[in-house]
Amino acid sequence: ATLPAGPERDRLLTFVVVGGGFAGIEVFAEMRSIATDLVKKYPEIDFEDTHFHLVEAMGRIMPEVSLETSHWVLKNLAERGANVHLDTQLKSAVGGVVELSTGESFESDVIVWTAGVMASPMLKNTDLPIEERGRLRVRADGRVEGDDGIVADAWGAGDVAATPDLTGGGVGGFCVPNAQHAVRQGKLMAKNITASLRGEGITDYFHKNLGAVAGLGLYQGAFQSGKIGITGFPAWVMHRGYHGLAIPSFERKARVVTGWVNNLVWGRDIVSLEARETPRTAFETFASRPRPAADAAPAAPVKKEEAPAKKAADDKADAPAEGEKSPALAGSYSSSPSAETTDEKPSA
Repeated sequence: ATLPAGPERDRLLTFVVVGGGFAGIEVFAEMRSIATDLVKKYPEIDFEDTHFHLVEAMGRIMPEVSLETSHWVLKNLAERGANVHLDTQLKSAVGGVVELSTGESFESDVIVWTAGVMASPMLKNTDLPIEERGRLRVRADGRVEGDDGIVADAWGAGDVAATPDLTGGGVGGFCVPNAQHAVRQGKLMAKNITASLRGEGITDYFHKNLGAVAGLGLYQGAFQSGKIGITGFPAWVMHRGYHGLAIPSFERKARVVTGWVNNLVWGRDIVSLEARETPRTAFETFASRPRPAADAAPAAPVKKEEAPAKKAADDKADAPAEGEKSPALAGSYSSSPSAETTDEKPSA
């Protein structure tokens, strides 16, 4: 915020997200929403100083929703000052210099990659059958299947497996690599392995997606279930409600929902994460502070001054009576160790 206008400032205020699926759109829209609130707290930065770019290789975003809902999301992002590049690929991002297949180029310090999921490259070092995207070739029941038939004692599920989508949906006839499928496939695979060891029958994976909901920043969202599409604030409430129900334990639900309500009433609670870059600073500052007076070396005790009247009385009591000699003057002093000191006259 304190930098003068120029290339360095533009680079720091430019944000890029690659991938227009659910994950990419949610990240992109949430970042745009947070930045919109932040510029209100920094008068040195104008809304037009921030630049947001979404890069998507396909001709549309969010393939899980209808085309109509997808178009609404694009319009909503455009109204919020975001740039969406469709039918565009990222050619290079070396050194923070973003180069697109359209020839456009700009610099950014924040580049988020959400362009799909890749199977573990470890599979290429095995003799298991894999398809062109590097995923295991599996049957609907999770068993790995090659050209010569089923591979004994080999199973696959989740992002690493090309599991057929028996509902007729998916991408290319296979289940999309998301958490909804991965969790369910993993549970079914465990049951099928147990059933196989017991000599029982196994079950094919079948899951029909009942809907999809995405949060697009504060108060904005998109929901799709079949042909029903809901957008805007109602979809945002549905998004929060769905994820609120998924939170374990009532106590955690109450804590999270209370935070959401506070944000709804009072706005975002924005916290700086700058301290995370130097986590030891707070401890080092505390350790190098000046020592408190209580920890320093004890000072010499201060003698309490007596009252003048009491001091005069004490001095008078200590003074010798009239006619008496002071003890210091009563005898003679000799440095000789054999000499004796006496007040008597020497005898004749």
